Amino acid sequence: MSLVDLYHTIRGQVLRAVVKLLDDNGPEQHISVVAHAGQQRTSVPVHYPFGFSSHVPLDGAVTHVLQNGGDPSDLFALPPSNPGAARMGGLKEGETVLYDQAGQRVHLRNGQVVEVDATQEMVVKIAGSPILTVTAAGVQVNGTITATEDVVGGGVSLKNHVHGGVQAGGEKTGKPQ
Repeated sequence: MSLVDLYHTIRGQVLRAVVKLLDDNGPEQHISVVAHAGQQRTSVPVHYPFGFSSHVPLDGAVTHVLQNGGDPSDLFALPPSNPGAARMGGLKEGETVLYDQAGQRVHLRNGQVVEVDATQEMVVKIAGSPILTVTAAGVQVNGTITATEDVVGGGVSLKNHVHGGVQAGGEKTGKPQ
């Protein structure tokens, strides 16, 4: 077998395809694609790296489909991408970003900053229960907040504030100053 024949044999194992349908209902995601020359393939399993999953916007989605052992009936697909749907560009070397179609993102800035940009709210859950909710209106914490240092709110220190109107006995003091 010549190098040219080997090249064509290997190249024939990988098909670039347009994603037409995506089924994300089971434990394994499946797609239907149209490859070169109108070849249609349905129910092709998508192989994601462990711990990652996504549902690509279909309008413009593409992927690569591989034929195991050269068998066109034994296919799997690489995770689909959509080059035109809100890709976060302009990253510096060593940076990583996780993003969605709306432009929300978790940006790991090369060991310096973790930046989260949400469109409406950010929710942190433990064991499925929300413990921290952040919105433009404010922060809500479900549970106790413990600080090892001082807490300052509205310019008033929790540890080092004074009260006006202090009176002896069971009377109430004025607000912190």
